Amino acid sequence: MKTITLMGLALSISLASSAWCAGPELTPSQIQNAIREGSKYKTADNVFEHSKGQGKRVQLASAMAADGISKYATFFNDRLFVVAQSAAANQQMRELKATDVESKGLLHAFVEITARGSHGTGKLDRRFGNDRAHLVLKIGDRIVQPVEKNMNYRSGQSDLMYVLGANSGRITLIYAFDVSPQDLQSQVEVILIDGDGHRHEHEANLSGVLDIDQD
Repeated sequence: MKTITLMGLALSISLASSAWCAGPELTPSQIQNAIREGSKYKTADNVFEHSKGQGKRVQLASAMAADGISKYATFFNDRLFVVAQSAAANQQMRELKATDVESKGLLHAFVEITARGSHGTGKLDRRFGNDRAHLVLKIGDRIVQPVEKNMNYRSGQSDLMYVLGANSGRITLIYAFDVSPQDLQSQVEVILIDGDGHRHEHEANLSGVLDIDQD
């Protein structure tokens, strides 16, 4: 199975084979338009930073959490995923072609895990690095496992935090789930499980996330 990742990711795992496309697929025209839109961004991160209204962001824990690590998951459809792929290609000065894109109608999740201070950064890699973290969805009594999982990157502290003398670190993860629009009509429990077995969860309304506007 071919897995397309955002930034030449170091870790790419295909977790299951399935009859794809529980959600709507992109048409060739929609793929071309998404690639064109993504080429306007410098990085894939810029896409997520400016994608308010195009997905659902769920707070699993704030920076005030007991472990000192904030955790957010942003859910989005194939269209925004292709936009991000195109932005990543733009950053790397390469061309993303429509033939490189495979639309499967999946629900994608971009997970941001940020630690600040020695208390949080000391736990960051042990709990969330090197494939230690896992994201699942609970819909009714059913646990939905991801069909794709990628570790995007681990970044060190920002220049600002360095100047302030404070430790910081960030890990981002990408997951994909094979669910239908009907599945998302019910409340969804989003559960992030860290490497120490702790669960960070929040109930979310993901209705409409898989919908794709007509271009």
